[in-house]
Amino acid sequence: MAVVAVLGYTYHAGYASADAAWSLKYEQREVAITKATNAEVSRISQANAQAKAIEAKRLDELAADNAALEQQIKEKSDEADADPDRDRPALSNDSRLRIDAIH
Repeated sequence: MAVVAVLGYTYHAGYASADAAWSLKYEQREVAITKATNAEVSRISQANAQAKAIEAKRLDELAADNAALEQQIKEKSDEADADPDRDRPALSNDSRLRIDAIH
């Protein structure tokens, strides 16, 4: 009976030791996964913020370009309204130059 008790105790002590070792490995793995996940979330957040800043800058540039084009179209339209040849059936040289200026 003493031999069985010693073997049972040895088996239990070995199992507890292996359980502690595997628990430590599991906890270390979970910490590493959490760190990697947090790093990836941070990277994605930074990339999104950078993309939004670039997008905002580009939208501002496009709005300025659009405003300049609208102003140019208005100026050319005013010039066309003031053109003495505006009622001719064909385009005058000035009309052609105004149209080409928009491109």
